[in-house]
Amino acid sequence: MSETNNSKRVQKLIEELGSRDERKVIGALKRVPHEGSAEIIIPMLHLLAKDPSSEIQLLLQNSLYNLKDPNALEPLIAALRDKQLKGIRSHVLTCIWQSGLDASAELDLLINIAVEDDFMCAVEVLTIVDNTEHYSDDLLSGNIKKLDKAINEQADKAALLGNLRQVLLDKLLDE
Repeated sequence: MSETNNSKRVQKLIEELGSRDERKVIGALKRVPHEGSAEIIIPMLHLLAKDPSSEIQLLLQNSLYNLKDPNALEPLIAALRDKQLKGIRSHVLTCIWQSGLDASAELDLLINIAVEDDFMCAVEVLTIVDNTEHYSDDLLSGNIKKLDKAINEQADKAALLGNLRQVLLDKLLDE
């Protein structure tokens, strides 16, 4: 019974996050830390992508940057792959490292984003990688090679990608 009630509460929160009434949205965001679940992350990110008011942005960031639930990683990784959310990738990456989530299994995706996206995304990826442990040697080696190629092709981010490559190399040599 409580699982059904929780599901209904989450569904109501998702509906209110999509409301055109800013007061409803704000009310829902204030309840998210107490009533929310990982299901609410994607709707919150879509709301952030719509460039809401500064009050809503602040509430979104307070919730999204404090996701301590390991189940939050899956929707955040899905958001990184979602073309509709590409414009807020740096925010999604910030959510991952601010929340201390372990994205080590997603190193390939993270390095691809660092190489293909803008400078801020590359900075966020560097922060995540630098603060994460337990990468497999194969993942580290393959991504070092990927970065070697990217450094030669991207003069604008060469120094940053070089720093990222060094972090991966240090992790490979330490283990």
